[in-house]
Amino acid sequence: MFTFHRICRAAVSLALLMALLPGLARSQNPPKPTDEQQEIRREIRELRQGQEAIQKELQEIKRILLAKEGADPARPPRPENISIGGRPFRGNQNARVVLIEFSDYQCPFCGRFYRDTLPQVDKDYIGAGKIKYVFNNLPLEELHSSAFRAAQAVECAFDQGKFWELHNRLFANQNALATSDLATQAKAAGLDVAQFSQCLDSGKTSAAVRAGIGVAESIGIQATPTFVVGLVDPKNPDTNNIKILSMIGGAHPYPVFKAALEKALAAQAQ
Repeated sequence: MFTFHRICRAAVSLALLMALLPGLARSQNPPKPTDEQQEIRREIRELRQGQEAIQKELQEIKRILLAKEGADPARPPRPENISIGGRPFRGNQNARVVLIEFSDYQCPFCGRFYRDTLPQVDKDYIGAGKIKYVFNNLPLEELHSSAFRAAQAVECAFDQGKFWELHNRLFANQNALATSDLATQAKAAGLDVAQFSQCLDSGKTSAAVRAGIGVAESIGIQATPTFVVGLVDPKNPDTNNIKILSMIGGAHPYPVFKAALEKALAAQAQ
């Protein structure tokens, strides 16, 4: 991940290089680029490649959404509640405020949320016991060829009580989601690899992944990451039935989540 300092350094060095180009062109024996200059050029190339990948992803998402809107112009109203029964969670099991993430292990925007925003949400709300954080699969198969199998793999880890261990490894290594990589990641996460491979090859967790997609579709979620901020009804004995208070679409910075969660925490006292 590029830091602001590295980007600024790259920009300044690029400007210096551009200023030197006329003189270098006139020289019969231009000086060999230094190691630092070569590193800066590499960083600039990677920045351009990353920008192109994100632009391509956005265009594809736009195409898919427009196609779906054209196919189904009359959508039913969004349900007021969502069920989180059986899904893995972190934080306070008895918390009334619930944050539900719908995500895709191959989605670059989901990876950005995992790296940049989730640690602060975790520190201030999940780890602090203020909320319950729930993860739900939404692999975008039309965009990401490895996403569905990655979701299956983490559900297999769930069977061994290692959901979050493999979940974290896959988001930290989004370029290693091929089938051949999953067993390696499972081993590093502490799973029984033979049991994991048998589970993954059998396809037994595909139903759980499809169920997550169904939940997302039932409340109109089509893109990742999308977050539901909800509230457990104290009068309802089913604590898995969550009233939807708001939805956050995209990998927004921490202040957006802070505002939504603080509003939900205030609502629980009413």
